[in-house]
Amino acid sequence: MAVSRKKHSSYLRNKDVYKSPSRARKAAARLGLKGIHSHGRGAAKRFMPGSTHQAYERAKKKKKRS
Repeated sequence: MAVSRKKHSSYLRNKDVYKSPSRARKAAARLGLKGIHSHGRGAAKRFMPGSTHQAYERAKKKKKRS
């Protein structure tokens, strides 16, 4: 799924965005997710918990309800 530049910028301001894949994996484990996904390219590439952004959003909603 392609993401617009505006939406990409909002992802990068999220507190669950990491420069290193290992930190994103640790955050994924805390949320009960497996895998990570990335946004951006090159030096601007950042990593987030969850194999997809949709999986990440579902986990955040689920955690919020708990």
